[in-house]
Amino acid sequence: MKPVNNKSLLHFVFDTMEKLNNKEITEQEAKAQALLAKQANNCLRYEDERVRTLIQLDQYKRQTGANIEYRNAEGKNFE
Repeated sequence: MKPVNNKSLLHFVFDTMEKLNNKEITEQEAKAQALLAKQANNCLRYEDERVRTLIQLDQYKRQTGANIEYRNAEGKNFE
């Protein structure tokens, strides 16, 4: 799998629009690809929010000395 970022997602969306305009793919195929791009974007947004939370927790710890544990659900097995 190749790495994905907002720039590559935007490229994918514009490429899909161009293929649709050129009738290289159907409207249904374009819709399916748009849904996949939307889900990938949701995953990127989740990662951004997770990192922002970790930064805020670190800042809070430095300011107050209190440590709030962050449960890393991604790194644990299902409970």
